[in-house]
Amino acid sequence: MKTGFTMKALSLAVLGLAGLGFGANAFAVCPTNLLKTDNPAGAWDAKSVLGGTLAISAGGFNTTSCKLDAVLTSAGPGSAFVRDNTPTAEPHYRARFFVNVDTLTGMNTIQSVKVFSANTDTPFLSIGEAIKLSVSGNLQGTAKNLNIVISSQGAPSNIVSDSKPLAAGVNSIQIDWVKGAAATVKVWVNSSTEASPTGTYTGLNTNGWVVDYAVMGLSTASPGFRNGAAPAPAQLNKIVSFDEFDSRRTSFIN
Repeated sequence: MKTGFTMKALSLAVLGLAGLGFGANAFAVCPTNLLKTDNPAGAWDAKSVLGGTLAISAGGFNTTSCKLDAVLTSAGPGSAFVRDNTPTAEPHYRARFFVNVDTLTGMNTIQSVKVFSANTDTPFLSIGEAIKLSVSGNLQGTAKNLNIVISSQGAPSNIVSDSKPLAAGVNSIQIDWVKGAAATVKVWVNSSTEASPTGTYTGLNTNGWVVDYAVMGLSTASPGFRNGAAPAPAQLNKIVSFDEFDSRRTSFIN
């Protein structure tokens, strides 16, 4: 019986789980392949680079060796993300990753891009994402927010949404998603204390969803993000970096 998830540290410095704990093995040189099928050191099951690019670069976050660089390059719909198929109909799912979006300068409120989602293989109410996170700017184009969208039957449009400010530099993002008729979902933004979530969302009817896979990177960019939204410039060809993705069933991720 599966007792835990495999950690996908995007330094690609960690690839081990035996249900009780994780093991690390740092590489002297960054691997050249993201996928398990391409390289034994690969961490991910699939990727999408339609109108975008993915690359492993040296100098990760939180003392790691390498990070993942995602770029959207197309003025039309595009994607640059990796996919983890480790979950299987999970009713409780935690995930943590680091992201730096400083290159997305001057973003305003109609410029947004998805950076993470936990998804079901069987969409409910035509919604395939149990929870998704995106980044957008503010009205003045001087700050960025993490937008949180949680699927919840009976809520307006069957979603509950919120936003939290992002800091300059590297941000730590963690989610705790639970299936239930009156579930509580939590999000931590730059908080390393389990008792101090940045957002707590209670009484959600998430019974129609489970988590079968997760994606991390850039996708579902708004037209304003791709083409510019005066006075903000287009955000194409700008590197957004990710690192230290980790997913588990229950325990808080430090």
